[in-house]
Amino acid sequence: MSAGLYSELEAFDAVLRHGSFTAAARQLELTPGAITRRLNALEARLGVKLLNRSTRRLSLTEAGRDYHAEVAPALAQILAAGERARDRAAQPRGELRVSLPMNFGRLYVMPHLGEFLARHPGIELDVQFDDRFVDLIGEGFDCAIRIGALADSRLIARRIAQTRRILVAAPQYLARRGMPTAPAQLSEHDCLHYTLFRGNASWEFHGRGEPLRIPVRGRLRANYGAPLVDAALRGEGILQTATFAVAQELAAGRLVEVLPDWSLLPIGIHAVYPGREYRPRKVEAFVAFLESIVGAPAVWDRLLDGAARADAGAAGPAPAV
Repeated sequence: MSAGLYSELEAFDAVLRHGSFTAAARQLELTPGAITRRLNALEARLGVKLLNRSTRRLSLTEAGRDYHAEVAPALAQILAAGERARDRAAQPRGELRVSLPMNFGRLYVMPHLGEFLARHPGIELDVQFDDRFVDLIGEGFDCAIRIGALADSRLIARRIAQTRRILVAAPQYLARRGMPTAPAQLSEHDCLHYTLFRGNASWEFHGRGEPLRIPVRGRLRANYGAPLVDAALRGEGILQTATFAVAQELAAGRLVEVLPDWSLLPIGIHAVYPGREYRPRKVEAFVAFLESIVGAPAVWDRLLDGAARADAGAAGPAPAV
């Protein structure tokens, strides 16, 4: 393959993955005009129009769809080989597009991104916060953090940590409404719903024989966890959440665990990325960095264990009998 054809195919692929000439140019460190010239050269070489272009959107022509379907597998191998060659001789570099869950990203990732950029001066980060499961391939993301069940078999997943689901409430709510002693008593309480948990109309408990599914109700629900934590802190109800989201509040006593002897299903936290034979060094660097900042055991578990040990120490030794 000639260098000219390679550069034309590289531009074609970048435009399709990123959805615009400007984004493709940024990824390849070129000008939008250079991307346009390479696409024009490829169309002239083939004698067909590959892309419909307008001021608002790009779309493949029928010939473009057929051509891309035929060359995509070979192109992926060629581009991956180019990435391997570049990465052997250079530090991680280029734009890294990352999708982060809103609350987890705000609490545990965003405060450390300055350190990541200082370590890797060749990387530019584009971080998008969204609790939905974005289409990494279709939307041009290099990596994402996903909390919960994984379903997309096109992606490679690496577990970063695990977190427990727990029930929490503010001391003032429990003083007013009472502490539940069994899951069935939740029907008498105001329950705060995170709507992206599947099956939010009932909560499922484990650990004592068959799973126990308890219908719950409440007048407040949201698709973002942080405002629900705030509502729980104000004493507005009992919240099912993940330990990472409330570790600081539990350690400080601003929230209290409800029904601690009953367990809910744990949640896996994974880094996911498109399933290619070769993972770019920039993605490898980011996933390794995530593992280092979360740690093992996870930072939220260390916080809660430290608080528990401090409480035990404050209580003093057990009396002699």
